[in-house]
Amino acid sequence: MRELQSADGWMAIGARHDLPDDVGRVWRTECVLRRGAADGGQDLVRLRTQCIATTAGAKLETPRKPYLIKALIKNGWGGKDRQLEVADRPIWLAHNDEGLSRASAVTLGEASKWLPTVYVSATGKSTWLLGQREIEKLAYDLGGIAHVIVEPDRAFSFSLRTQTEAKNAYGGTIALSAPGQGIVRRYYVGWQIQDDIELAATIREAASTLRSQMPSFGWDWTELQEQALRAQRVSEKTRLTAAESEQLYLDEIENLQDRIRQLEQQLVALPSDSVGTDEGEFSADNLVRRIGPEIYSGEVSDRLRLAAKTTLSVAEQIGLDTRSRAILQRVVDRLPVSPALSELFQDLARATKDPKRVASELRSLLARHGYSEKSDNKHIRLEADKQFDGLDTITVPKTPSDHRGLTNLRKQIERTLGIAKLDD
Repeated sequence: MRELQSADGWMAIGARHDLPDDVGRVWRTECVLRRGAADGGQDLVRLRTQCIATTAGAKLETPRKPYLIKALIKNGWGGKDRQLEVADRPIWLAHNDEGLSRASAVTLGEASKWLPTVYVSATGKSTWLLGQREIEKLAYDLGGIAHVIVEPDRAFSFSLRTQTEAKNAYGGTIALSAPGQGIVRRYYVGWQIQDDIELAATIREAASTLRSQMPSFGWDWTELQEQALRAQRVSEKTRLTAAESEQLYLDEIENLQDRIRQLEQQLVALPSDSVGTDEGEFSADNLVRRIGPEIYSGEVSDRLRLAAKTTLSVAEQIGLDTRSRAILQRVVDRLPVSPALSELFQDLARATKDPKRVASELRSLLARHGYSEKSDNKHIRLEADKQFDGLDTITVPKTPSDHRGLTNLRKQIERTLGIAKLDD
């Protein structure tokens, strides 16, 4: 253990615990508490766990979250992270101004400073891709690592969309929001994530990884050592013997060497994180980056599913081999339609209900899906942005004749976007 004192009492206190095992590894836990280092004069505790190889070929594993985090939260010492309490329970938002304000802050990265936030969007009224117990378990597992925020219903998503300029997660998508950045990743059941169990596991890992990559505002063990040794040398300079002074310098050198070893370990770990594997190269994110932006989240996946289904329908005529048929059938069976497609259909239906508002509603909606306005005369002409290849111009009349005209307009837009057959 090490303590740093000042004239007003202790400033920081910390400990390091090493537990060697019988397969050439050391399981290390560090904990440093700094007084008044967080917002509002809150004390700030930083915990760090490592699995360190002490022999060549030792298999390293990711350490579990320290139990001390659970104990601190259980005793009500989680503290306040800007707008959010640090806890191991989900925050269930209400459909009111306060709930919308908090959800907007999460979406834009303004709700927290210390921890990332998992945002669970709704698929209906009090329904989500994960069940309530799964959400509660997710929040429990991520206690002290990430906040978990849950929206109440889909109508909430529409209100939130207006406030955030369509930056929010919706339709069941689960988003990961970073402090100061906003939503950085979105997750849903698709070709990479097959079911709710895999979805929850993916979110757990992603949130933990994001937190480990964020800046650490607290001290780690070597920083505490450095500060304490320096303070001791300054305060006891006149009272120390030559041997004691030399020992302090040796302790400082050893501490700096420990810091160098930690930095070297981080550098060694970088290539495995940065170099893409074959599986990583075919990930959803990489595939979208190679093909180009999507007009909605999951578009590429939905179009590949349609391509597989169309190919299977003419497999006999083109003499498609049985292996290709089996793979394509598996794509159709195991690749669900993305939730965002259903959301887009409903948005189009909602935007084409009122003849007096159809022009402004469609202009706003299509602007979120790759279109921008080019002219505004008797008709509104919307053109796809340059990076969205294959999308034709959409013309929106300012005053459609009747209900049939609105229905035809909606179907025409669905055909132009190429989404009419994607949900078959």
